[in-house]
Amino acid sequence: MLQAVLFDLDDTLLQTETDAFMVRYFRAVGDYFEETSEVGSETLQGWIITACERMVRQDHPTESNADVFTREFCALSGLDPDGLWPSFTRFYEEIYPGLGSHLEPMPGAREAVLEARTQGCKVVIATNPLFPLGAIQTRLLWAGLNDLPFDLVTGLENMHYAKPRPAYYAEIARMLAVPAEECVVVGNDPVQDIAAARQAGMWTFHVVRDGGEPAPEAHAAGELGEFTRALRDG
Repeated sequence: MLQAVLFDLDDTLLQTETDAFMVRYFRAVGDYFEETSEVGSETLQGWIITACERMVRQDHPTESNADVFTREFCALSGLDPDGLWPSFTRFYEEIYPGLGSHLEPMPGAREAVLEARTQGCKVVIATNPLFPLGAIQTRLLWAGLNDLPFDLVTGLENMHYAKPRPAYYAEIARMLAVPAEECVVVGNDPVQDIAAARQAGMWTFHVVRDGGEPAPEAHAAGELGEFTRALRDG
């Protein structure tokens, strides 16, 4: 019996065009810190990417992703951890919201979330927890979903694993108190969403558009509207 629906966010519920967005993101965060400190943009980008990679690789079940990222970032940069997050918080409050002014919800996104609720499922925003929760709430605003209730939104502060590790999905199942086999992951990435979730024992729906190829590991595939109809039809 299906008890929980885990929606990826970027390019699943929000038309992010992730690669292009990340270029804008790193340019903006680099420019911001270059103005407020002596750190060069490319240097900062390297520290962020390396700290995230180290965080994802490590097993740290008693430390949040935020704790491990902070430790690794400060080890690379030599910056004071007490001053790190106030600077990042200001960036996410003042600059980050403007990065998505032209982004639009994925067609059928709101309907899919609402139908999952109608079917009595727990609903999760299972976005890769590499960003603070404040930034993810901003992305939900861009997706037109910030007014809806969710049982869990995964972020840097409340998770101990990240995609593409199956442990990320297993942790969500534990937090929901729902067996993995009674969860379905809805996402666009064949590796981070589909393969990893299937390894965790979950059902998978691969969101593909414009005749894209479904991931071989996916239990089902199609546009979001097809997932919504499948939920409605049982």
